[in-house]
Amino acid sequence: MIYYFREIQGREEMLSWLKLRYTIYNSTRCAGFLSDNELEIDVDAYDLQSKHYGLFVEEADQQKLIGGLRIIQNTPVLSTIRTLKELGLIDLCQQQSEQEVLPILSYFPEDKDDHFSPLMPNGRVATEGSRLVLNKEYQSLRLAKFIISNAIILHLMMEEDWVAFVSCNPLHARLYQSFGFENVCDYKTWAKDAPVSALYLRDGILNADKRPELEAMVRDFKRDGFTQYQHVRKTAAAPLRRTA
Repeated sequence: MIYYFREIQGREEMLSWLKLRYTIYNSTRCAGFLSDNELEIDVDAYDLQSKHYGLFVEEADQQKLIGGLRIIQNTPVLSTIRTLKELGLIDLCQQQSEQEVLPILSYFPEDKDDHFSPLMPNGRVATEGSRLVLNKEYQSLRLAKFIISNAIILHLMMEEDWVAFVSCNPLHARLYQSFGFENVCDYKTWAKDAPVSALYLRDGILNADKRPELEAMVRDFKRDGFTQYQHVRKTAAAPLRRTA
């Protein structure tokens, strides 16, 4: 199978992406992050300041959306606002208003000044990876790593100084740490009945062993507007027949 990672394009893909998020979150302990709505979509104010990326699988000469993530920035994203406005979802986004510029800051309010602010000086782009989801049928460590790798290369393409945050289940922290992410603080908290650890990454602490592969992905993304991952499923070997 061939998998593609690229930016969500147009109204139809955006709506499919918001529905996929709702479906997956609603079946996990992260359901508390959802707001009930008749459309059965997951949307909030942070979507207005996010770039949205999908993981697609090629099936029958078509690309099927099976996962993705959003990268929240500390400024509005006009292209996303335009798409959500065309879908008539701006009011629904604004109903889910947030107080902090990044959601991770609301999970660790007492640590903002001591641990987060030093990582976010004026002039540094601060982002947060959020809503990383995979269709249950396709869930695998390899695809999760592929999505995280792509989130990192999007930062490596930035000309500005940057810091990337992620909040995750403590059980998943080791996956991010394999790329060089470090703990913002040494303890976990709880958000919407789910345990949360806070991690961050900057260019200077990126795992050196990962850099050559990631820089190759940067070149692919700049050239094609997407990256791809091909997974060949191993077939079981036929049993040997014994002969007399």
